[in-house]
Amino acid sequence: MVTLSRMLTLLAGCLFVFVTTGQRAHAQGDALRFFQQNQSRGLFSFGSAPKAEPPRVTRPARRPRSEDREYVAPRRRNPAPAVAILTPDKPVIPPTIFIHVIGDSLSELLAQGLKENLVDKPEIGVVRHSRSSSGLVRDDFHDWPKVLRDISAGPGKIDLLVMMIGSNDRQSLRDEAGAHEFRSDAWREIYVKRIDEITSIAKEKLIPLIWVGMPVMQASRISADMLYLNGLYKERAARNGATFVDTWEGFANDQGQFASSGPDVNGEIVKLRTADGIHFTKAGARKLGFFVAKETEPQLTAKGAVTEIAALPADISEQIKRDSPGLVPTSLQSALFLPEELLRLPVISERPLQGAVFVLTAAPQTSGAQLLRSRPVQTSNEMTILVEQVMGYGRMPIAKTGRADDFRWEQGPTGVNRIQ
Repeated sequence: MVTLSRMLTLLAGCLFVFVTTGQRAHAQGDALRFFQQNQSRGLFSFGSAPKAEPPRVTRPARRPRSEDREYVAPRRRNPAPAVAILTPDKPVIPPTIFIHVIGDSLSELLAQGLKENLVDKPEIGVVRHSRSSSGLVRDDFHDWPKVLRDISAGPGKIDLLVMMIGSNDRQSLRDEAGAHEFRSDAWREIYVKRIDEITSIAKEKLIPLIWVGMPVMQASRISADMLYLNGLYKERAARNGATFVDTWEGFANDQGQFASSGPDVNGEIVKLRTADGIHFTKAGARKLGFFVAKETEPQLTAKGAVTEIAALPADISEQIKRDSPGLVPTSLQSALFLPEELLRLPVISERPLQGAVFVLTAAPQTSGAQLLRSRPVQTSNEMTILVEQVMGYGRMPIAKTGRADDFRWEQGPTGVNRIQ
């Protein structure tokens, strides 16, 4: 009896557990499906309303492409009337005066600088006949006297000849007798003859000659040799009627030594020489040409190439005689000379409309082949020496005897010192 009741109880418990477990599993499946369909619901938010979905953003409509747009013709505006600005063309003046520059590589730079200094004178042309590594020693390499004869005999017009040579002549010279060392007596004799040959060709053709001296060099030995050659050039130019232009001080410092930089033609400190210590920069070439340009004008004026005056006829033309036979003199000579009564009267010249015009921005100019220096040389006199002693060294001037500032003691005739 007891055993049967226990078995029934056990069976009823198992049935209860089976039913409960099935309901729980069915409830868990329903909950799982609920959360899968409503992911926005929280675990502990049973009974609350679902959250509203965010509003959709509407994008603007696509702008039509340029090919889809309708073509609209632009408005036409009345164009402004064109104003013609007439600028007078600068007349081209062909050169009528020709300066020929011959020599070594330094003469090539000289020709460039000379052309820049004569840019405001288009009637003057610069013709260059330069040859690098040439000189008067190696006539087998380049015979300058022969070349100069060919140039002077050619069709080209030569109004002025400028010679700059010598940078390559520091070497032995050969002739029929053999080789001669630089600076020897035989070398000097032959070299002087070749200088005179150049000057004689210019003299035969009636061409003014300007011989430009060598500048200071960076190497002391080369500078000493250039000084020796400059002495020969200057001496032979003076003997043969040529003009010698000294360029030494223009490219040296106050001590007369080489200076790579210095004042240019406008007075500004610039680089004048290249790194080799021989050739010139563009500013240096212009300064070299400035010194030579100052000597070209008097040479051309003396020759008559700058201003040519036409010769007056001896008699008045026949047309003037025929039209006014009784009012004109018989010749120009009688018309040029005034009567003696008129010569006695004072001649009052007509007053000009303006005075002399001076260009304030022009480059400084010198005369007589004097070169520009970095510092002006002041003349020393008694006043400048007195100012220098007092203001520079603080030394009072010696008082003169009898002056109010003379406080010296002087022994009198009785042997008593007294103040003068």
